[in-house]
Amino acid sequence: MCYIGVAMFLSRISQRRVIYAFLALIVTLSLFTTLGERGALHLWRLWEEKRKLDEKTFLLQKENELLRERVYRLRHDSQYLEKIAREDLGLVRPGEIVYRFASESKKNRTRGISELRSELPRSLEQKSLP
Repeated sequence: MCYIGVAMFLSRISQRRVIYAFLALIVTLSLFTTLGERGALHLWRLWEEKRKLDEKTFLLQKENELLRERVYRLRHDSQYLEKIAREDLGLVRPGEIVYRFASESKKNRTRGISELRSELPRSLEQKSLP
């Protein structure tokens, strides 16, 4: 009878070890799946990066669309071309008198336009339009 009790005790210990080993295996696999090199956290970071890249792509496509429209207008709309030449480059027609006023609108112009204007020689600034 003693032998049967010892055998049952050993079988319980063996069953517990198997259960503990199985639980340890499950915990290890779940940690690896969550925190591993290709785990859920990495996947989540990749999704976030993809979302940001999609937003950036969308904005760049919109900007391209606006630039294409501007190029089309510059090539086909002479009034728009004249407007841009007058506003951005400061060109005038022969015989026109230019009055310059200090105003907020000129202070708020973009930096690129002022840099372009400063790079142009003075003779080109007063050049007449076609």
